[in-house]
Amino acid sequence: MIDFSAPWIIAGLAALLGTAMGLGALIMPRWGQSVVRLMPDPRWQGGWAEFRASYGGALCLLHAAVLLTLIMSFQAGAGAVMGASFAASLYWLGMVIGRALSMLTDAEHETRTSYNAMALGFELVMAGALGAPFLSHLGG
Repeated sequence: MIDFSAPWIIAGLAALLGTAMGLGALIMPRWGQSVVRLMPDPRWQGGWAEFRASYGGALCLLHAAVLLTLIMSFQAGAGAVMGASFAASLYWLGMVIGRALSMLTDAEHETRTSYNAMALGFELVMAGALGAPFLSHLGG
């Protein structure tokens, strides 16, 4: 039976959002490009494939794995859900760390922007939401 507790629902909603974001970048790499505000380097061929691969396929399937684990929790068990959601949570936490470090140490590259501040908050929320099943387990 699927657990419908708040931490699992929160993780499921975050995983659904992450899956949709990845699918969007997979299908529409220009949208993915606009979200991350990067351009393929014209000196190198194949840059669009990177948007579809890194911001599309990888992001989509990472979060889809969490969704599948949540749906299959009656077979996989709570430990599998905690492991999958914790791994996805660490992905977002890694982005928080990288962005915060850049905002602190790369000021000469104009990294202290409102976009980066909002992205930092979004990434922190996604990390917390995906980690909710693990964190609730720690809390008893």
